[in-house]
Amino acid sequence: MTKKYKTIIIIISILLIASISIGGIYLTRDKEKEIVIENVDAISKYNYTLKKNDSITKKNKYKELKDILEKDIIDEDAYAKTLAEIFVIDVYDLNSKISKYDIGGLEYIYESDKDKFKNIMLDTLYNSVEDNALDNRKQKLPIVVNVTSDNITQSEYKINDTTYSSWNIQIKIDYETDLGYDKNVLVTVIKDTDKLYVVEIKPI
Repeated sequence: MTKKYKTIIIIISILLIASISIGGIYLTRDKEKEIVIENVDAISKYNYTLKKNDSITKKNKYKELKDILEKDIIDEDAYAKTLAEIFVIDVYDLNSKISKYDIGGLEYIYESDKDKFKNIMLDTLYNSVEDNALDNRKQKLPIVVNVTSDNITQSEYKINDTTYSSWNIQIKIDYETDLGYDKNVLVTVIKDTDKLYVVEIKPI
């Protein structure tokens, strides 16, 4: 075999190895994103779920939300308030998350905003959350022990050419340990048909 052909074969081999390695990296990343966590309860009409790894604080708030939604006549103000509270608990209780891809609050977000919200969370709040699939994480992460709605105002919220009834809800967050995370946020909830959705959250 000539030196020229030997060189070509070596180059091809290197490219193949590199391609396999890169492919392996992408497969690994895809696996990391496939977070499948067992549901222990569901409010099927609204597609709200309680997951096995959810915190005690979220479980208690979920029960409140379920009680509200199982009544014959739903108190929309109570629904909006409790939805905003459970959303904030789910977003900020990072200690209960399996990895940075286990984004909290997604099922409460307005459908067209879910991907945008997920990407923002991955780049910011969830960016440094370490994997805990083997339950061996040593990282100190926030644990939400309580949330309080300090102020609720009704308004209107426009998406494209459609105007929705909305609630602006100020929420105070209490943590088990103060690690420097947001303590006060403003959540905007809208009504679309018979279901409420979170469309905005911002620190205040």
